[in-house]
Amino acid sequence: MGTFFFYSNKKPRKFNYTPILHNPEEDARKDRLQSRIETIKKEMGVLPELSQEKMLEKKDFKAEFISQTRHLKKRKMRETSGERTLFANNGLLIIILIILIIIFFFWFLR
Repeated sequence: MGTFFFYSNKKPRKFNYTPILHNPEEDARKDRLQSRIETIKKEMGVLPELSQEKMLEKKDFKAEFISQTRHLKKRKMRETSGERTLFANNGLLIIILIILIIIFFFWFLR
């Protein structure tokens, strides 16, 4: 049976993952090359220029995700309208009331 010592406890290993196939310099180079190709295609007229609104729509993943899920959509609507449930508003009061009722039954009705 092992013994427990306060001063010689081993600490858990830290997470130290280095990806094998990931090269940040190569990713940056590919991004620069892709953006350069897109600008050249836009100048030549092959690709239509995207307006700022389209670019924002493309990058706004969170809003799109919320709009596709019912429970997150309901939560967002409640947050924006300021509506809160009875328990959320008076949670502490309800818990204290329940504790007082339990104390009353155990104290006076023995």
